[in-house]
Amino acid sequence: MKREFLILISMILILSVFTGCSQPPNVPQGNVSISGIARYFDKAAGQHGGIKVTLISQQAIVNPGETPQETTPPVKYTDANGHYAFENIASGNYLIIAEDPNNIYYPATTVLSLGENETKTAEDLVLTKAIKHVVIFREDESGWATAGIPSTVIGDILQSEIEMAEGTGANQYEYRSLRGTPNLNLNIGDLIIIEGDQPQDFYDTYTANQNVFDTFVYNGGTIFWVASDWGWAEGDFTSTLPGGVTWGDYYDYYNDILNFEHPITKNFPAQLYGNYASHGGFDNLDAGLPITNIMIYLRETSSDEKFPTYIEYRYGAGRVLATTIPLEWYVVKGPGGIPEGYSTTYKDLFKLMLVRSIRYIMNLPVSPDIPPSVVTAPAVKNLAPNMGVSSHR
Repeated sequence: MKREFLILISMILILSVFTGCSQPPNVPQGNVSISGIARYFDKAAGQHGGIKVTLISQQAIVNPGETPQETTPPVKYTDANGHYAFENIASGNYLIIAEDPNNIYYPATTVLSLGENETKTAEDLVLTKAIKHVVIFREDESGWATAGIPSTVIGDILQSEIEMAEGTGANQYEYRSLRGTPNLNLNIGDLIIIEGDQPQDFYDTYTANQNVFDTFVYNGGTIFWVASDWGWAEGDFTSTLPGGVTWGDYYDYYNDILNFEHPITKNFPAQLYGNYASHGGFDNLDAGLPITNIMIYLRETSSDEKFPTYIEYRYGAGRVLATTIPLEWYVVKGPGGIPEGYSTTYKDLFKLMLVRSIRYIMNLPVSPDIPPSVVTAPAVKNLAPNMGVSSHR
């Protein structure tokens, strides 16, 4: 009997060794608990069961090229009322992602920080309708066109990366102008993209019709705002994004990445360099705005305030993805230097960020891989002085 018991213990130990070697560790155990609600934006009470909720531990990356320890994030599924809970986890910073297993709805995300012995309730995670059509608002002569950037730059990416065709139907994209009598018929299920570097009349017309865009988002729509004004077209946007978000003008050569576990910035270096890396920072996120699920991906490096330059948030039932980084510019132009530990130029990293952003906002798979650049360049640091050439409004 004793011999059989010892054999059984040995088998359990051997099994545990092989199991531990075959998969990465889970989130560390501790005395912290997180609970919350994940729900569909258009379903009735009692119809929010089965939503997949993933808890990802956020680990800081100190050195360029360094990656966090691989983990297997814990997963929970909501009950009929949308409730979920994670118990006995370690203190720290966490990214929470709620996903529809059927991919009919767009995921929702939020971040949460917990100390020892804390129990917290996360903000509600609201899943909106998945993208079926893309509407790109821009004027033909803008979008960096005078600097040699094709006015079709976003559509070209949708064709090459998403395999969408130009048109007004499902799984297609279209361009719209805000001049004359603009077509402001926005449908839930459309992705609205506001391109950067627009002329002044574009921003003026947007401001005059701001309620249309705000209502669209509030009711469950999605907008990707490239908020890099004061480019070659010299337009100055002085109004607000949906929910009242504003940004101030500040040209910065460098941006720091804050979220290394998000699909848009996964495996990126700790800092990006560009000419310019950003045209300003979002300066009122802490002003008690009616927005939730605020995610900050990048921030200014050189300003005293270090305002965010790439954000995501929820306003009402809809989502806003917004950045002051001139992402369209880097599809064609940009610095050829390569960050230490990488084989991809800064230019191509920004272009990859644009491609990832579009795939992410459309709820499409986003590869964590960073393809090497075709043309190699020496690894560089501090390519330009840390400076901004204008101050915040």
